[in-house]
Amino acid sequence: MNVPSFKFPRLRLYPLVCMHVGAPQCDVKFLREHLQRIENDPDARWVYMGDGGECATKHSKGDVYGQLLSPQGQMEMLLDLLNPIKDKALFGVRGNHGRRVYKETGLSFDKNLMARLGVPYMGVATFAHFLVGRTPYTAYFHHGTDSGVSLRAKISAAESFGGHIVADSIYTAHSHVAEDLTPAPVQFVQDNRNGAYSVATRMRHQYICGTAYDSRSGYAEDKGYKPLLPAYLAVEYDGRRSGDLRRRGQRCEKWRSSADYELRHDYLSKYIHEQREED
Repeated sequence: MNVPSFKFPRLRLYPLVCMHVGAPQCDVKFLREHLQRIENDPDARWVYMGDGGECATKHSKGDVYGQLLSPQGQMEMLLDLLNPIKDKALFGVRGNHGRRVYKETGLSFDKNLMARLGVPYMGVATFAHFLVGRTPYTAYFHHGTDSGVSLRAKISAAESFGGHIVADSIYTAHSHVAEDLTPAPVQFVQDNRNGAYSVATRMRHQYICGTAYDSRSGYAEDKGYKPLLPAYLAVEYDGRRSGDLRRRGQRCEKWRSSADYELRHDYLSKYIHEQREED
């Protein structure tokens, strides 16, 4: 596996995941505000982590007749949303919703989205290396796996990656919560480069990366689940120096929907018109 490597003087990383464009529950207002935040942030870089489109098909889970746009319309809208910030993208990994299209057609929704944006596509998951200032960090990105309904179950599913992944940061999603988990101290043997070895400790951070999906209606309402509101996070990596010492640290910031407005879909006419022209 080739590990992508990047060097930045400063870095604030925005994972973009579970946008679910095309679903009636996609909060486009919240999503656009977040994308504008990325565009306005000079230190911003972002990673695509799957489920950009709802991608319901006739043979998949989800409401194929209830989604507002076809998978092609969803991709066109995603391109319009993401094009202004495509130069800040690092890479993308796949999600489970785009996988629905692949299973039925052999075409990867996520891979094609990344190709049209000109963003490297890394498949199921990837490690990455960041040099921020002179401080190195390693990170791991995966869309995430099925979890239960309770917050405890969602956190447990995310924490399971820590059992086999060694990285300074582990990013997962899928559960539609935005959480900065309690950092875990990881001990290892360090080469002191003088013929001696010692035990050192590094803090491993894990993040569950949120969604733009408002589950006050749809599947969660149908099942009687507690609704989850749109929320996203970003992680700032410390690259400062104190004398000869490199500063190391991660600081997480979150944004959540205020839920005091109705979801509107005024954008639909453009994409429906384009789809009819193609038909």
